[in-house]
Amino acid sequence: MFQLNKQQLRRRKLFQTIGLLVVIITAAIAIFVTIQLVRGNEPAVDNQILPGADPPTSQSEQPVSGQVNGRFLFSGTVVTARAVENEARRTDGTVDWAQVFSRFDTFEPEKYSEWFVDYECPVTENSIPYSVQVANTVFNCEPSVFGEASKYFTVANIANNHTRDQGDEGFTQTRQNIIDGGLQPVGHWDPREVEDSCEVLGLTYTLQLSDGQTRDVELPIAACAFHHFEKAPLASDFTLVEQYAEVMPVIGLMQVGAEYQADHDPRQTEVAHALIDRGVDFVVGNSPHWVQDTEVYKNKLIVYSTGNFIFDQLDEETNRGLSLDVSMTTAYNESLAEWIGLAEICTPAVHRDDCFEQAQNLGLQRYDFDYSFDIVGSTGGYRELTQKADPATQAAIEQRAKWAETTSLLTER
Repeated sequence: MFQLNKQQLRRRKLFQTIGLLVVIITAAIAIFVTIQLVRGNEPAVDNQILPGADPPTSQSEQPVSGQVNGRFLFSGTVVTARAVENEARRTDGTVDWAQVFSRFDTFEPEKYSEWFVDYECPVTENSIPYSVQVANTVFNCEPSVFGEASKYFTVANIANNHTRDQGDEGFTQTRQNIIDGGLQPVGHWDPREVEDSCEVLGLTYTLQLSDGQTRDVELPIAACAFHHFEKAPLASDFTLVEQYAEVMPVIGLMQVGAEYQADHDPRQTEVAHALIDRGVDFVVGNSPHWVQDTEVYKNKLIVYSTGNFIFDQLDEETNRGLSLDVSMTTAYNESLAEWIGLAEICTPAVHRDDCFEQAQNLGLQRYDFDYSFDIVGSTGGYRELTQKADPATQAAIEQRAKWAETTSLLTER
């Protein structure tokens, strides 16, 4: 009896050992299957290039493609002094700057990521009586205007004859007040100050990826601005333009041309063609205070005069303006991702930053835009708030600009 029980005990231990091994093996198989299922359900790794990130190094990693798109508005002369300021002044002596911009909703500003204007006024703390500004055509604009202006404008061309109305020190103050006001200034009143002619701007675009993602990004582009209303152009004035154009896209801005004329003059042609010959992508001009014609030169657009945008001049011609509506598109790839990363140092808070030099040092490959253009007419002047033009005025502006002829030539490019 005792011997039989011992055999049974051994058999029982054997069965227990076998059962334990079966449980362990079954558990291991279950764990392995679970891990494989989890791995199979994990989302694929997104290999897109993030703005500013290092591009993929493995040949097997393929970045998500896409496009970068931007839409910008280029408007004419802005002088928020004299009657513009007086009409907005309250009974307590303060200025209601919101009144000056109260009809800007007609332009649908939300459609544009950047808005360029020709700011033809020194911006200082100096107090210049209205009568003196009128009698001597010497302007001064209050820095407080930018509390409202910066809600719309982002870039101010200061290469013109009036930004020096308060002297050289006033011009320096003007540039700093514009920066402090939230805008990016471009250019110098003196075309011989070559180092100030071009500025790299970090402009806002929309990045649309092929996987459906969309985000805002900044991309560096150069703007080169020249004032030749008073001084005749010299070849040496444009020395920097070609250097910038070898590295990145360049916008040309010019303040040149006889005042109150319907057609551009030979000096305007000379400057505009010189800029395009040196590589700018298109040219926007001003100075005559009237809207003028447009031209296509070497398959590139020239707008000779945008006219007035916010000013207190009195007649019908000076109370209308042409704003250039520009759409820019380029492909998104590894090279463009590096440019987007660089844009972080192209800040409006620093005059003469080293964005251009950094692009050169990094050996970044130049990228190019596809452009499309349209024009938006405006009216505004003494006691008339600036607003989008009515259809009849829009048609007259397009006729003056010879826009149908110009657009047909641009389409043939």
